[in-house]
Amino acid sequence: MPPKRRSKTRMSTSSRVKMSILNGSSHSLHTSITSLTQIRRERLEDERRRAESIQENTRIRALMAEAQLEAGENYVDTTSYDDTAPEYDHDDNGEMEELDSERLSSNFFQTCGLQHGVTIHKRQDVRTRSQRYRHTHDAWTHQMTALVHAYMSWKHRPPEHATDNQSQARDEHIFGVSVVGLLADFTPNMNVAQRPDEPANSALLRMGLLGCSPVQPTVAIHLTCLELYHQIRRRQSSFSIQSITKVLCALHNVTYSQHLRNQFSIAFDIYLEIQRLVQLQVDRALGKDHADWHMSGACPCCAFEQPNETPLNPRRLHSMDGNHSAKRLNGSGSADERVFNSKYFIPVAAVEHFRDDVHNRPSKHRSGETADCTENWTAAKSVEENKIFVFEQTGIFILACRHGFVECIAEMKQSGELAKYGLAATNRLLDVCGNDQALGHDIGCSSRKTIAASSIGAKAETLNLIVAVNSFHRYAHNRRCQLQNHPLYLEGFGNEDLETCERIFSSSNSAAVLIRHASYFHWKQFLDLHFDQWDHDKYLELSRFLSNNYVQALKIIGDYTPLLEEFKCRKSLTDQDFIQWHQEEAEFLSNSAVEPPSDVLAVAYVEELEKLHLAESKYGSVTSVPFLTYTPANFTQTSGLNASARRQSRTVEAERMSALRRYELQMNVVDDFERRNGINERWTTAHPEYTQALQYARERHFIRTVEELEGLVVQRLFEFSKANLAGTGYKMRKHISKAIARRSATIRSALKKYNKLAPLQSPPRPILNYSEVVGYATLGEFSLLKYSRHDLLSKPWAVPDNREMAARYFKVVRSHEEIARLNVEIHRLDAWVEYDDAKMLEVIETLTVEEADSLLAVELRKQYIKWHRINNIHRHRLNKIRHLKGYSGPAAVLLHTNSVEMENSDDEREAVDLGENDELNDEAFRLEDAISRL
Repeated sequence: MPPKRRSKTRMSTSSRVKMSILNGSSHSLHTSITSLTQIRRERLEDERRRAESIQENTRIRALMAEAQLEAGENYVDTTSYDDTAPEYDHDDNGEMEELDSERLSSNFFQTCGLQHGVTIHKRQDVRTRSQRYRHTHDAWTHQMTALVHAYMSWKHRPPEHATDNQSQARDEHIFGVSVVGLLADFTPNMNVAQRPDEPANSALLRMGLLGCSPVQPTVAIHLTCLELYHQIRRRQSSFSIQSITKVLCALHNVTYSQHLRNQFSIAFDIYLEIQRLVQLQVDRALGKDHADWHMSGACPCCAFEQPNETPLNPRRLHSMDGNHSAKRLNGSGSADERVFNSKYFIPVAAVEHFRDDVHNRPSKHRSGETADCTENWTAAKSVEENKIFVFEQTGIFILACRHGFVECIAEMKQSGELAKYGLAATNRLLDVCGNDQALGHDIGCSSRKTIAASSIGAKAETLNLIVAVNSFHRYAHNRRCQLQNHPLYLEGFGNEDLETCERIFSSSNSAAVLIRHASYFHWKQFLDLHFDQWDHDKYLELSRFLSNNYVQALKIIGDYTPLLEEFKCRKSLTDQDFIQWHQEEAEFLSNSAVEPPSDVLAVAYVEELEKLHLAESKYGSVTSVPFLTYTPANFTQTSGLNASARRQSRTVEAERMSALRRYELQMNVVDDFERRNGINERWTTAHPEYTQALQYARERHFIRTVEELEGLVVQRLFEFSKANLAGTGYKMRKHISKAIARRSATIRSALKKYNKLAPLQSPPRPILNYSEVVGYATLGEFSLLKYSRHDLLSKPWAVPDNREMAARYFKVVRSHEEIARLNVEIHRLDAWVEYDDAKMLEVIETLTVEEADSLLAVELRKQYIKWHRINNIHRHRLNKIRHLKGYSGPAAVLLHTNSVEMENSDDEREAVDLGENDELNDEAFRLEDAISRL
């Protein structure tokens, strides 16, 4: 049979191929015929994609390596947002987090790394954070002596060279670190030679570097960089570690990261510890290392008493107060167990010793002397220790001398300004400073009673402690309290306003924002750093303080004495008359402070009789119409009165019964009052007792109106004070501005009420306008408005002109006392600068004899240059004081032979400063200026 002919439509065998391919959706094989050209095209495309994938993988790995190099070896990613991401404290001094995380720069690189098989190794650390911190702290502590020596060697000896000791160089270990400095001082990899048995950081310190790790540092910071931030932080406490780290990152073109801030923070803590240990050696050599030296000798004008000097009483003037800005959140940095030893802070145990003394306060048995004052102060009413659990430290309570030196600090723990803090500070004052001390407090009237009732009451009385009220805070104290406790009326206080604490707080508030979330160690460390610099600044300003006060006292005497002499001649008065007026006013206000029981009983009886007369007249008006008149239209055909008539009848009857019940009830009240108080005959309007009591009751209503007006003015003054404080935030200023506006409207309303009642008094009170009310700065005028009995307004001390001249008289007296105190303080400062220079030179010579190459002697020499320069400034200013017209102190002495020459510009600046008047800087005067502008 012949073979069949092939179809022409089918392709030849050579032009087709039979293939088996794997179907993507199944594992079964099937056969298909594909063109060779298509197969080749697919193979080439697959090879191209594979080559691109390899190239992309290589590029990603290169990017990952570059990111790791830029971020650093210990970098951890902070961009994760899942629930398990580590938490960071973004505050400046918040505690660093030691994290175990991928060492990549972002989640993008982590994801790419996992996709392309990059293995990320993690070192597992089973220790808690507290254990890691403790281990790190112990490692630093063990080498601290060597670090101090290495730092002193770097600071005071010439740098070492490699050729100095070739034999020792063969035994040295070389390690590399990344060095961070200022401007161009960034070195990615610097080799450091470490000697045998030498800590790595000692080797770094010999090169002017300090590592960020105690054992194996990989990053070091130049000491000049740390010193720069140290000096900045001392003078600007709001400049954070985070800020300086970002500045360094910008200078070195490095991306900022949290771990960089942590590294700088570790190095800065160690640098501060080294500085403290160096200063401790200096203080020990100079004999200033005992615990109480800062309070007993830091201020030469207060403490450096000289033989044969004029005795002062009080010997020293101090002020104390609490501040709630320096808070610290409870639990912040709890893993950091380090303890900071400060020369300022009173131990917590010493403060808690007075905890039980709070219950002895005379708050419930307070006499009328200070009852009105203490109601104006939260601190005076803080008897119970109500816990504040949100904050571990709620603020600080400080004691300072009149020249501004901070003497001691008590930390307020989970409470308000309780009495135990003031008692602890007062006890420290009495133990260290001894007898005849004066102490100012914003609640001085209450503090005096608290101290008397406490366990140190007998000691305070024996040592003759005087407690006064600060000048500006007198605004919230009544006139009676001011006459007894204000410095203007206290002998020996001079022109001191006792407001030193407020000036200190205005500066320390800048540090509060950076320590709110800090550990307890950092909280205390940075407060100590701030106050240490504050005391250095106050020492520099001592001679300026004396100069300004001397000029102010001479100006007051020169301005007021002629006016007083003219007034005394015109009125035929003497100085004794002003003193007598003060005594009479104080006696009158003391007698008028408590109402006689008979007056209180008479007023209460008259008020009940007035209520009875009102109830009787009401009942009489209801029953004045004995009959109801109806017309035939008011009746219906079947049921008598219609509905409207019945309702009217019921309303009249209900009103009559209600009035009758109120009348009978008030009658019973009056009968009971008369029976309990033994009143046999009921008073009528014809009785003289009734008339007098009714007049007194109306006067009491007027007194309450005056007190309301007085309270509104006090609140407005303190709102102005808060609005003028530096550092007050925008929202707070806006809130205060609204409060001031509301208070002004309320004052006008209260003033309108006062002016309505004033003419009805006997004698009539003056009609006041708004500007007069807000001008009652001392609030003493309000006390005169309250009393009309005993013919008060005819008293000489109640006449406005007499009161003004009496105040000027006491200012002149206090100015003479101020000059007497300044003469003593000038002599003390003059003696101190000579003693201080001689003492330091003597110690330097002694150390040099004992050890020719003494590092401590070199350090003392450097500090001597600084303090000698400052002492020369004091000598220059003291010499200018002695040339003042009216100076009455010790005779002039020649300037020190090595005294620095003051430039002309500095002389001009000094002249301006000497002409300053402290009154212009007083808060009260600024408030009065603000009020006058309004």
